[in-house]
Amino acid sequence: MAFVYILTDERLNGHFDYTSTEGTPYKRILWHAIGHLVNQVTQHRSEAAVMLTNFGHSPEEVDLIYFLSEM
Repeated sequence: MAFVYILTDERLNGHFDYTSTEGTPYKRILWHAIGHLVNQVTQHRSEAAVMLTNFGHSPEEVDLIYFLSEM
């Protein structure tokens, strides 16, 4: 949460540099990268749920809100 608390419009629209594991340098806008991360997690979660269901072991509710309500 410390990271979230320091986010401003300026920081979210700012660029950051990184290098891929293959050594390729990139420059990205922070909010684009955060959006990509959320989208990727959602995709992988749904793919895992489908695989489990196909094997007869449905994970049932996989939404974060249901998990948090059980804490």
